[in-house]
Amino acid sequence: MGARVSARSEGELDSNSRRSQKLVKTSSSPTRLRVERVLKKLDDRLFLIGVAHVLPKSTVEVGHVIAEEKPDIVAVELCPTRYLALTRGLKRPSILEVMRAGGVKLSLLNSLLYLLQKKFSRQTGMPAGEEMLVAIRQAQKIGARVELIDRDISITLQRLIDRMPWWERLRLVAELLLGLLPFGKRVELERLTDDQIVTYLLHELKLASPTAYQVLIRERDAYMASRVAMLLSASTGKVACVVGAGHVPGIYERLSRGISGSWRMSAEYSVG
Repeated sequence: MGARVSARSEGELDSNSRRSQKLVKTSSSPTRLRVERVLKKLDDRLFLIGVAHVLPKSTVEVGHVIAEEKPDIVAVELCPTRYLALTRGLKRPSILEVMRAGGVKLSLLNSLLYLLQKKFSRQTGMPAGEEMLVAIRQAQKIGARVELIDRDISITLQRLIDRMPWWERLRLVAELLLGLLPFGKRVELERLTDDQIVTYLLHELKLASPTAYQVLIRERDAYMASRVAMLLSASTGKVACVVGAGHVPGIYERLSRGISGSWRMSAEYSVG
């Protein structure tokens, strides 16, 4: 299940999001941004905001869209574990600690993913997860309720390890290591939320590891769509869903199935 962010967490967000607030306030972008590249509406009650993780532009876009749309609920692509790590500055577990908790395979995968994201953060000057903090801050600013809708990261990583065959593990490790090198394929970072670029990146992930694509994208699409459907069923207000751009097509597809009738829970994946 997801989790709700209480109003008392605002102080923690203030100390961790000053840079995000500065980006939103000092941006030279016009008030009405290219909303069509990040916003996908299903009806008057629900819209999806697709963001490119670790890109400064995403924080500006998220802040403006939420300020303009004024939703009653803002659902973000975070689980409680990742939320606490972002807002309270929890120390990242050491490799030895991760190995004790989940074994060598989990620790290696966790470390590689962390290094890859750290590389993008250095290149762009944007800490990972900053766009989600901006979404939460803007939600609290307009009095909206914040919901954490992602599956717990430990469950996702464990499922990835359990289901991935050895040849996929080797290929994924190779792809991640190549991603850490200063050469190789180049994609224009500022266009990561464009439909064509998102499709390309998802295709690359699917080729490198079908299992990773299924666990990291499709399963979480279904999980987050179910959480959003539950929020819509339990309320009458407007809901904004802030997720990585790669999740927008899958979540949109699942939620649009029930757009003309009652909102249905997705049964494609259940935790536990």
